[in-house]
Amino acid sequence: MAVICLLCLAGCTPQKEVKKTLTVLSWNVWHGGHSKTYPGKGCEGTIGILKKSNADVILMVETYGAAPMVADSLGYGYHLISDNLCIYSRYPILEKYAFPDSISTFNFGGVKIDMDGTPVRIFDTWLHYLPDMRLAPTDKSEEEILAWEREGTRDDEIGKILSVLRPMLAEADSIPVIMGGDFNVHSHLDWTEATKDLYNHGGAVVHWPVSVAMEEAGFKDSFREINPDPAQKLGVTWLTDADSLETERRMDRIDFIYYQGKTIQAMESECYDNSLGKTFSFKGEDFFYPSDHGFVLSKFEIE
Repeated sequence: MAVICLLCLAGCTPQKEVKKTLTVLSWNVWHGGHSKTYPGKGCEGTIGILKKSNADVILMVETYGAAPMVADSLGYGYHLISDNLCIYSRYPILEKYAFPDSISTFNFGGVKIDMDGTPVRIFDTWLHYLPDMRLAPTDKSEEEILAWEREGTRDDEIGKILSVLRPMLAEADSIPVIMGGDFNVHSHLDWTEATKDLYNHGGAVVHWPVSVAMEEAGFKDSFREINPDPAQKLGVTWLTDADSLETERRMDRIDFIYYQGKTIQAMESECYDNSLGKTFSFKGEDFFYPSDHGFVLSKFEIE
């Protein structure tokens, strides 16, 4: 009788929820990987790297016609938000999000996926490339640098994006939110006292407003969370000089994967970069590198 009771109690004991992992890659692939500069090779390199990453979700920027070929090669579903932005997913896409009355689909859009019974909202982002971060007047005061930055539209764009996301961020503890892409701007987490004399920062400490706005909205920067010391690991995704895509002089991080929610936690995050058109060694295999941007690869644990 005691044995039967013990068995009954064991059967009634709540099972601990199994945590799931989700790997997300964010990459500006440069003209869909099929620029006239590198015909054929660019597509092969793009698809080869994406396959090797084994990412569950890919946030692509500068898609420009590549979506069907990439999706077919990966065997993934996809949502083409605009010519520019596309999200590919190993998991079923339940909903698609666009906010054309507030922010262009060229800049922003997203999906909700079904991760084996767990919903996750994921958004792809492109902020305007001007003013060009490679030309930031680092010899000026922070106030002057920020005035230079605010001559562009990025602050306005991120404000509109965070505004349309507000209802979903209110639900982030039950449905986690991931937001990545090419933000075309530095992070205040990188431009600190510790890095002011490194990486062409020219002695400047800058509270770049886009990353500050993301932090104030409750987002965590997955790469900087896993790699908290920017002086030791900047996380380069942009190498090129202001005058040439092929000349390496800069060391910048302008591509990000942010997230928020009580049930999601970054476990790993790495930035990868390589010279455009050169051989890229990735996870034990060599590929033709097709882009002027590096990519971010973050692994999350989700309850």
